[in-house]
Amino acid sequence: MLLNPFRPGSYVPAVIKTGHGLQVVAPDTPYVAAAGPDKLYFIDTRFDSKTAKHVKEQIEKATIPNPEEYIAIDEISATAELKNSVTGETRFVFDPTYARVLFAKGINRHNPELKLPEHEPAGDWLVTYNLEKALTKPREEGETDASYYESMDKLHWA
Repeated sequence: MLLNPFRPGSYVPAVIKTGHGLQVVAPDTPYVAAAGPDKLYFIDTRFDSKTAKHVKEQIEKATIPNPEEYIAIDEISATAELKNSVTGETRFVFDPTYARVLFAKGINRHNPELKLPEHEPAGDWLVTYNLEKALTKPREEGETDASYYESMDKLHWA
């Protein structure tokens, strides 16, 4: 049984406008990670919060675009870093265990001898939201962000 209030299918996220378009926002909990512009990844609540926060950080660093950063993958050591494209500075080093999961397909393509396991899609843990709905319901005068998004219909699943 999931113990946290953020369950796939029942949570309606906040949506913000960014330079890349609309973006869902993960709530301030270690058990939900933003996994793309229209996706949230619900992390297993059986993890302690420290482990869940670590998982969340790995997912968000791998999937949230930043125009000045890129992921540098070392196919020989099967590791990855997030680097600044202007300065070359390393901004984040992926935990090697997660790098081998998150980037297995690319690592295997460039170093097939490693034969890293390529995992199936995240299934019910990964929810895709229809961001167009966020634009179709007019906001009522005085309505807060929270009440606006809570009042929208249930969004569709991936």
